Amino acid sequence: MWETSVMGIVNGGDQPMTRSEWADKQLRSAILSGAIRPGEQLVISTLAEQLGVSATPLREALRNLSAEGLVELQPHGSARVASVDLAEAVDLYEMRIALEPMVLERSVAKSDKAYRTRVETAWDEMVAEQGLTILPHLNFHRVLLSGCDSTWMMKVADMLADRSTLMMVIEFASPPSAYDVSKAHRRLYELAMSGDGAGAAGELASHLGSTLGRFNRLLAEAAAEPAIPS
Repeated sequence: MWETSVMGIVNGGDQPMTRSEWADKQLRSAILSGAIRPGEQLVISTLAEQLGVSATPLREALRNLSAEGLVELQPHGSARVASVDLAEAVDLYEMRIALEPMVLERSVAKSDKAYRTRVETAWDEMVAEQGLTILPHLNFHRVLLSGCDSTWMMKVADMLADRSTLMMVIEFASPPSAYDVSKAHRRLYELAMSGDGAGAAGELASHLGSTLGRFNRLLAEAAAEPAIPS
């Protein structure tokens, strides 16, 4: 049951300033980690009890998550976790490839000791997990971009990454047995840490392009499957 996973996330989190922000953080983590699956119904009364908040801040959190494409609001105040299909996943990754390398290059150009410390910490956490969970991987990519001086670029990059993570939860519920998270990201990490913004941007484009290629292949395979007679 996902309730246990949600409670584990709640107990391990830091409480932000408002209850709605806190509820947003817990639900976002549960959705992006796959603890609450895409398409799963969100029962307001149950969530409010589990998170220890009233319905008002919870609904505010759900509205915010809906605006970012992670939750779909339904009639009569209900909601469910959003889903992403392969065609949209391809669109999302094409947009990420267009945006994130530019954000990363600007981020590395502004890098300082604090930035490098954040990147190193995120790297260590991701490698320690060995790719077994999604959140450390998502956080590493987010931290790489965290030095960018454009609030709007960062906001859009975060939204695209979060939305595309829903597809990763669906298609890659567990990492391929041959996947080495350290090997897949080491060059990107080293270039960012060394201050080579252009090199890091190129490596990130290649890295995201690899995932885009997988989604394109899955989309082509789905299109080639014979239609089931009605």
